[in-house]
Amino acid sequence: MAKYINISSIATTTLINKNKSESGNVRKITIANHDNTDLVIVKLYITDGSNTYTLTEVTIPALVTLVLEDNLKFDSSVYDLKIDTSTTAEITVIIK
Repeated sequence: MAKYINISSIATTTLINKNKSESGNVRKITIANHDNTDLVIVKLYITDGSNTYTLTEVTIPALVTLVLEDNLKFDSSVYDLKIDTSTTAEITVIIK
C-alpha cells in the first residue's frame, strides 16, 4: 500500500520509522513539488541515529516531480527514512 505525506515547511520529516510496522521494502519514491513558484532542496536519507546515508540531495524546481526507482530497499528495523526540506514549497512524497 502506498504512503502519502504532504510537507509545506522547512523541516526534517520521518517518512518511515524504524522498529515499527512500516516496511523498508520500498520500490518507488515520488517527490512532487506542486508549489507554483518556489523550488525546494530535498535531502532523502536513512539514519540509525548515529550514522546517516544520503540517498539523494537535489533541487526540485516549482511544478516538477522527482521519481526514484532504484536501490531504495533498506532494513527498517535498523534505519529511519527521513527527508529534509529547505523551503516552504508545497511537496507531496509518495512511497510505494
